[in-house]
Amino acid sequence: MLNVEQKSYNIKKIKKELEKEMINGILQYVNNGIFPNNSPNSYMNAYTLVQNTADLGDNQCEDLFNYHNKTIQNFIESCLKKVNKLSNIQLIDGFIKETENINFLIYWMNRIFTYLDRFYTKAKQKSSLSKNALNLYRDFFFQHLQVDVHREVNKLIKEDRNCNLESRPKIKIVLRIINDLDIGIPKIIKENNKISWIPEKQAEIEGNEYTFAKKWYKDSFDKETKKFAKDKAKADIHNMSAPEYITSQLKYLNEENIRENEYINPIFHNEINKINYQFLIGENADELGKMDTGIPYMFENKRTDELTKAYQLFNLYPVSLKVITNAFQPYIKKRGEEISQNKEISKDPKKFIPELIKLKKEMDNLVENCFENNNSFQDTKNKSFSTFMNKEFYAKQLSNYTDFCMKIGFKGKTEEEVENTLNEIIGLFTCLNTKLVFSIDANSKMSDRLIRNKTISTNYEKKLISKLKQEQGLNYVSKMLQMINDLDKSKKEIDDYKTLSHRGMPNGIKFNVQVISQSAWDINKKSMEKIEIPKYLNDCMEDFDKYYTRKHNGQKLIWCLGLSKVEIQYLCFKNKNISTSTLPQYLALLQLEKYNKLSLSKIAEILGCHINTILTDISGLVYNPSFNPQGLKENGLILGTFNDKTKEFKEDDEIYFNNNFSFSRQKFQTLPLTLKKSAAEVKETELEEAQITKKYQDNILQSTLTRIMKSRIGQRTTHVWIVNEASKQIDLFRAQPQQIKENIEKLIEKNIMKRSEKDRTCYEYIA
Repeated sequence: MLNVEQKSYNIKKIKKELEKEMINGILQYVNNGIFPNNSPNSYMNAYTLVQNTADLGDNQCEDLFNYHNKTIQNFIESCLKKVNKLSNIQLIDGFIKETENINFLIYWMNRIFTYLDRFYTKAKQKSSLSKNALNLYRDFFFQHLQVDVHREVNKLIKEDRNCNLESRPKIKIVLRIINDLDIGIPKIIKENNKISWIPEKQAEIEGNEYTFAKKWYKDSFDKETKKFAKDKAKADIHNMSAPEYITSQLKYLNEENIRENEYINPIFHNEINKINYQFLIGENADELGKMDTGIPYMFENKRTDELTKAYQLFNLYPVSLKVITNAFQPYIKKRGEEISQNKEISKDPKKFIPELIKLKKEMDNLVENCFENNNSFQDTKNKSFSTFMNKEFYAKQLSNYTDFCMKIGFKGKTEEEVENTLNEIIGLFTCLNTKLVFSIDANSKMSDRLIRNKTISTNYEKKLISKLKQEQGLNYVSKMLQMINDLDKSKKEIDDYKTLSHRGMPNGIKFNVQVISQSAWDINKKSMEKIEIPKYLNDCMEDFDKYYTRKHNGQKLIWCLGLSKVEIQYLCFKNKNISTSTLPQYLALLQLEKYNKLSLSKIAEILGCHINTILTDISGLVYNPSFNPQGLKENGLILGTFNDKTKEFKEDDEIYFNNNFSFSRQKFQTLPLTLKKSAAEVKETELEEAQITKKYQDNILQSTLTRIMKSRIGQRTTHVWIVNEASKQIDLFRAQPQQIKENIEKLIEKNIMKRSEKDRTCYEYIA
């Protein structure tokens, strides 16, 4: 009996002899040509047999390797001959079929000779059999057919562009084949009887150059795409309206995008798009802007759907968006000027500002819904509003509207409605080119309504301040914040004053005082004029004065009696009516009660004030609509010799108390109305406002110039540069070069900066 080791040795020996016989048999089959080279399937059995072998002799491996290299070449030659015999119409089908056959052949060769790696090592070949086969296919088969294949593929692509979708599967297969030619070391797989090459290492691209087949195809496809796009654009622009052209190109580009995603190699997908965009959009963008049905027409007639499509098309080639923005800017300006030129609307801020807000909301919606909030359109919209809102008129009307809202407009509104209105005001405020004018005017109006307690809610005031602060910073709202702080402090002072023994009612008179810092508030000088008052009122003032100065050492109170209000009860009337009146009105009534009839000049003399101080107050006693809605002379609380038609008062006009005055309600008010100013007063007011504005502007300019120069110590700063830089940094108003130059001179006079001794066109900061 054989032992275990001997038995094992005999099995190996027998197996080796069997394998040797099998190999000899395979080689014999091959040498006798039993496996014809015109059918890849006939190789399968031979390769399966070879795959079952465990070992081969070196010479046999090399012979077999060389043989199959030659076999592949012969097979590829036969495939090429078959394709060459086909007509142009059949060429693509034949090319695809023979390529699949060659891939199938290489697949089976790759399987067996990958298994027997001695074909690479022992035979000392530089590359694998499958790699050799790929090179043969590319350099022999494809190289001979590429011109014809490309010509026929382009025909199929043209058919595809003309909506013949049946050609698309063939295009996809051919382009996949072209893409496969550029793979590096291939891995061949077989799925569902389909052979495909997968790159284990993608072929490297040097610089921006494409590898063999891709570059060839890209160049040709670019050319064909350019011609097709150019011809299409030329035909469409002459035969279609602007909206039709835009719709047509969007549809085509969408279809083209689907095609590209289907069969265009991603490596040059974007470049194909650039060609389409250049000819379909860029070359005709200006023409679309000039056509009768073009972009300006779409704006004028509010064709939002057409504008949306125009944006979608032009945004593919963003440089062309200027055609839309160039039409957008004058459109906004025109709409804005139409509102401002409507005298019926523009003279009333309650109508004027809401119309501007409505316009801005419309433009905001246009930018959001049609132009996807594109930054270019946002900038164009904002610049357009700033362009036509560059006058002080807009800032003052916005201030007037804000004042109206705070006094009356927010009455009965919900918190949400108030918030929306404030946001609308701020939205329009951001477009102002004269924000400094708004600040001055809004501060003045806020001062007046707060000091007279005419604001609906200080919370609304605080919300406005917060929003302005967010837009312009703390310095912009510093006075507004100080006014709010003063009111809070004043309330605390009065609460403390009421803790005294008289409970805040010296001489039995309920005495409310607002203590404010003079620097923050815009107080009319006339309100601060001295006026003779009864002793009991003077005693009240002295009592509070002593209380306050004891509590705040070193401080002094300046009384603004012209802002005071009093409640007067009329015991002479049956209903004992009560009026809310000004202090000058109360004092005038006291004098009429004493002297029965007095001239206006005499009343002013008795009160120790200028006659202009009491004119508006007297007007309130006669014409306040609270009790005299029809404005009739005989219905007033006082009567006189004044002109009832013009409602003007003169120094020598005499007035007297109306004992027959009758008012249905118990309470009424006599607060003066704002009288129409004379031309001289208007001019004087405008001059004062201009001086105040210029003073603010000069202060801002000088602080900006100082900050700039301080940051540039040691750097060369020319006159032109600093003028431009100052203009950029200031957004509260439009700083003019001459104004900047004047303030540079002022800083030189103040020894804050100087001209450079080396170059007189440059400036230096004096540390």
